Amino acid sequence: MTEEEKEREETALRELDKLTAAYEAAVRVVDQRREALHSAIIKHLRERNARPGQVADHSPYDRNHVGRIAKAAGVPPRREPTVRSIKSDG
Repeated sequence: MTEEEKEREETALRELDKLTAAYEAAVRVVDQRREALHSAIIKHLRERNARPGQVADHSPYDRNHVGRIAKAAGVPPRREPTVRSIKSDG
């Protein structure tokens, strides 16, 4: 490998290292923001400040995903299910 090739390789690797570090920093920020958003969603659903549909309208998630977040956090549903399985009538 010539001196010029070594220099180009080192330059390329330095650039990749720099961009990788910036990318990883951005991912950490996104993860922190997502965690903060999920905490707020859970808090407001638990305190009954907003309905899941309203939360979905004001977040990047649809109503079903908001429900999954709530369920995973143990937030009780706003109302009991009204539909029963036909198998339980027996």
